[in-house]
This record gives sequence, structure tokens and C-alpha cells, in this order.
Amino acid sequence: MRRHLSIMITILTLSIVGMCDLTSAQAAAVGTVTRLRGEANAQAAGKTHALAESGEVDMGDRLLTGPGARLEVKFVDGTVLTLGEKADFTIDELTVTPGKGVALFTRVTGAIRLVGGDVTKQAEHKMEVASNAGTIGIRGTDVWGGTVKPGSQLDVFLIEGAVEVRNAAGTVVLDQAGLGTSVTAAGGAPVAPTQWPQALRDRAIATVSFDSP
Repeated sequence: MRRHLSIMITILTLSIVGMCDLTSAQAAAVGTVTRLRGEANAQAAGKTHALAESGEVDMGDRLLTGPGARLEVKFVDGTVLTLGEKADFTIDELTVTPGKGVALFTRVTGAIRLVGGDVTKQAEHKMEVASNAGTIGIRGTDVWGGTVKPGSQLDVFLIEGAVEVRNAAGTVVLDQAGLGTSVTAAGGAPVAPTQWPQALRDRAIATVSFDSP
């Protein structure tokens, strides 16, 4: 009986240690807040804490910004994320090993600008931003995403590099600076890419600029 009890205690101890290791891995810091205007918070494991400049963000964090806010985060691989106001954005995964990089994010609301770092420079890499209207697949680039056109479900504008915008209804590729696409209806395919006029580009950039109101 004592032997059985000892074995049970040992198994329980190992399970607790394993759970702690897993929790530590899930909460690993993956980036630093480099600029902040207004209010921004991080949610994880049912807890919320305010973000501040030089503070860390962790794997699994859900980043939330307030009205008029701007948040810039530099990830450990050099990728730079900028969020506009009222954004809801989750860091699902970010790992880099020699020859392989993975960065997966989820955008629910708000404007984003994402400049790829070392993840996109690996021979095998995957950087994606998922949303309810489509997924932005990034190939080492500078890209803006959000909603800037009236009635759009998702707008995407390429600043540099190349991106793929896809959902169940279709896929388009933006491979020239200035090209943009939109998902204009729920469940609809991304529309054929067009060169966005400068005024529209400026409106998009303003949503993530620290200099705009």
C-alpha cells in the first residue's frame, strides 16, 4: 500500500512539474513594447494587465488597444507590429530556429501594420495573420491590414514585399508596392488587386501612425 502511495505521489509530482514547464513555455516573452500612445492591455489566462513602454509581451497574449491608441511591439526576431485604436490582436505563435520560422497571429478588430523580421528570412517560413474575413500570408514584407473602405470586411495594402490574401472563396497575391485588395462581403473572395490611390494609402497609414490624431 505504501509503495502504491509513493508511486502515486511521484506521478502527481511529475505531472505538476510538467504543467509548470508548459505554463512557462506558453508565457515566454516574445516581444517588447517600443512605443505606446494611449491605453493598451494584454490578456492571458483570464488576467489583464496594462502595457507600458519597455514592457514585455508573451506568447499567447491578446493585445487590446483603447480609443485613439497606438501600440508598437518589436518581437524577438525583429518583426515590428503596430496596432491602431480599438484593436484586438493575439500572438498565437512565434518561433525561429536555423532555417525555419513560424509567426501566427489573429486579428479580430483594428488596423495593423506588420514588418517581417528574421522569421521571414528563413529558408522555410510561415507568417500569417488570420481574421474572420481572410488570412494574410506574409512573405517577408511590410503590409497594412484593417478596414478603410466603407462596408469592407477586410482591406489589405502592400507597402513592400509580397503577401497572399486568401479565404475559402478565393486567393489573391499582392506583389507590387501600392497594390491593395478587399473582402467586400461576408464569405466573399478577395477582389482583384488594384493600385490604391495615394489618398487611400495615406488614410490607411494614418490609422497606425503615431503622428495622426
